[in-house]
Amino acid sequence: MSKVSNPYDLLFKAVFGQPDEAEDFARHYLPPSIWNTFAPGTFRLRKDSFVDEALRENFSDLLYQVDFKAGHNGFVCILFEHKSYPQKDVAFQLFRYLTRVLIESREEATGLLSPVLPVVVYHGAEKWNVPLNFAALYAGPEFLRKDLLDFSYHLCDLSSYHDTEIRGGAIVAATLLLLKHSRSADLPDRLPGFFKLLRAANEQSTLAFLRTALQYIGMVTNKVTKDHFRAAVKAALPHTGAIPMNKLIEDFVDEFMAAREPELIRRGREQGILQGIEQGMMEGRRREASSLTIRLLTRKLGGLDDPTRDRVGQLSLEELEALGEALLDFTGSADMEQWLDALPKRSAPPQPGADTEASLE
Repeated sequence: MSKVSNPYDLLFKAVFGQPDEAEDFARHYLPPSIWNTFAPGTFRLRKDSFVDEALRENFSDLLYQVDFKAGHNGFVCILFEHKSYPQKDVAFQLFRYLTRVLIESREEATGLLSPVLPVVVYHGAEKWNVPLNFAALYAGPEFLRKDLLDFSYHLCDLSSYHDTEIRGGAIVAATLLLLKHSRSADLPDRLPGFFKLLRAANEQSTLAFLRTALQYIGMVTNKVTKDHFRAAVKAALPHTGAIPMNKLIEDFVDEFMAAREPELIRRGREQGILQGIEQGMMEGRRREASSLTIRLLTRKLGGLDDPTRDRVGQLSLEELEALGEALLDFTGSADMEQWLDALPKRSAPPQPGADTEASLE
């Protein structure tokens, strides 16, 4: 499996990289007409050699091979991908991946292609507003597009589910709820309820998930305190067998505090970028966050023009934090422009920071 490139990959790969959990998700979220053709217990994680370097930042590298039930020949490949915000070209990204998979998995004996089912798990706040088929990307009249290459991907839009509608086993359900509410202001209050679901899982799986969830939470939010996480772990682990409860909780909390800041933020602190945060000055925090975000965007996209730098410099601290998460999925300047254009309009934006830098040293 390829190197984890962002916190969402960390959680997604840790859970859905387990065949039992991937099968549990498929059972509950794929259409019954598709699921009922699969032979249970045959989910096998395939190698990730299909993904070239240009695609690694866009895909989770989770590709499964699943056998069909008796009466159906061959197998199907299931590509699991996740998104934290709608991307209009996701079908084209999938097409590039699918082409490589089809070439590698072609049935040599018959010359036929093995089916590939793309599944996108979306955990952003807004509704998914991107067409689910490849043909929608073509320019030209409808009568022409309908005869061109087309395929559809299956979407699991977590924003369309009420929490009580989230299905699956303990690990899958807790993962989806955590992905769905990562950006919620009330995440600290929700965590005990999420983690209580883990009581239905075995102890080994629960401990492994909690460690991953702890690291993930520390990377995506600063809203969860030491006490919040201690309460959440206690909710998940009313007993721990031979391990004393207080020792286990303290070990988890120590890990949580160590994982509190993403690597880039720690680097920014070392470079003096976040001195405003240390001083507790709100405007200082916003200006320094603006500077760091512009640096990250410059490194990610290769450069920013002055109007775009000004737009980023006028964002609020909350918007800058959201942009810092979203830019991990950007593949080009168009993604950034789309994200900025989707922001609510303000009549009096805050003053931009006096100093914004264009590149990381």
